[in-house]
Amino acid sequence: MLINQKTYNMKKITLSLFVIAGLISCNSGTNKSAENSEMTQEAKKLEHIYKPTYTDNFKIGGQENVMIAEEFHKAGFDKDFEKLGSYISDTAVFYGEDGTTLKGKAAIVDYMKNSLSEITIKNYSIGAIIPVVGENGHQWVDIWDQAEIVTKDGKSIKYQWADAFRFENGKIVMFLGYGKAIKE
Repeated sequence: MLINQKTYNMKKITLSLFVIAGLISCNSGTNKSAENSEMTQEAKKLEHIYKPTYTDNFKIGGQENVMIAEEFHKAGFDKDFEKLGSYISDTAVFYGEDGTTLKGKAAIVDYMKNSLSEITIKNYSIGAIIPVVGENGHQWVDIWDQAEIVTKDGKSIKYQWADAFRFENGKIVMFLGYGKAIKE
């Protein structure tokens, strides 16, 4: 009788633990749904101090454009300018950190050839790469990255960038690039 009582008690304890875990799990999901709903409601009610002129409700996008942005970088670092050009739409616009505005694939590829042919990129890494979609449907990939730039004379500079690519139909249609040398 003692063994059966212990077995019975263990079954009750185990069943109780499963019930408690189930209730916690259900409650946790309900709270997260409520939190997400509240956050969505809050975002709709939010009045910005400085109203964005572009769009203010982005959602996370897919990974397809992330890969295009990474392949675009790799093609440039490898000095494969034909491949680099394959990722750019014919009517793309490039806004450079120095105030340069380039229009059209040919102008952008020429600029990249001139810029990247004189240097070597080493130790490239991405700190963050985030695909987003604006409420207007525009698809963007934002990248925070860094590398070591080595000039032809062997001088080395560590550099960081913040880039934004806009995509349409799997092609880059706009690129905004900003960067700075890292002082150590």
